[in-house]
Amino acid sequence: MLSDPDSAIIRRFALFNENTSPDSRDYGIPHPGVLLVDAAGIVRERFFNERYYHRTTMPAALSRLGMPPHVESVAMDHEHLQIRSGASDATVFPGSQFTLFVDVIPLPGVHIYGQEIPGGYQGLEVTIEQLPYLTVLASRYPEASPLTLAWTDEELTGYTNPLRVTIDVALGTRQELAAVLEAGGGVTITGTVKLQACDDRICWAPDSIPTEWHVDLRPPDLERSPEPLQHKPKG
Repeated sequence: MLSDPDSAIIRRFALFNENTSPDSRDYGIPHPGVLLVDAAGIVRERFFNERYYHRTTMPAALSRLGMPPHVESVAMDHEHLQIRSGASDATVFPGSQFTLFVDVIPLPGVHIYGQEIPGGYQGLEVTIEQLPYLTVLASRYPEASPLTLAWTDEELTGYTNPLRVTIDVALGTRQELAAVLEAGGGVTITGTVKLQACDDRICWAPDSIPTEWHVDLRPPDLERSPEPLQHKPKG
């Protein structure tokens, strides 16, 4: 941790958080971020957070570079495909920003449709139920491939191979999570996977498949640093 009492370094890197009131004790802080640098000194990925109390977890950052998640996925068998749900982190803290994932594995000969598909078909969509202490950030879908429906001659897009959808989420402050921390047992996030499965002869009815993710929630370490190292209010 660098001491930057006048925020000079923060301003030089254009990281100064302009959304913080000058009257706040937090005035002068940067937007928090993580830079992943390889052995050659090249920045391979950057993660910055809008809110000062959100912090991208290292497993979530590494998963963006293709490293497999540490959390075992939960499999749900379906008539025409299999769905697995999991998360980048098994344990999180208030303010943690981490990644949920949904793997969709069509059975041989089955396809599902991509996003914003015309013709009344249900494209693949993963939604997260709102929680007062959860912020849902970016969702990432793999690029869909061209599909030709032999029975209608339609040119659409979709998936025939296994695919992964990732959703970045962030937890609120320890004050917002006080009741959850007191109750123990962690955080359960629920969602819905919407899709429509077809083969070369049949298009089945659209499906809305419930899914969920569970992570352990730990309280933050509130032990202060030694008094000589503590932050002193300006002025």
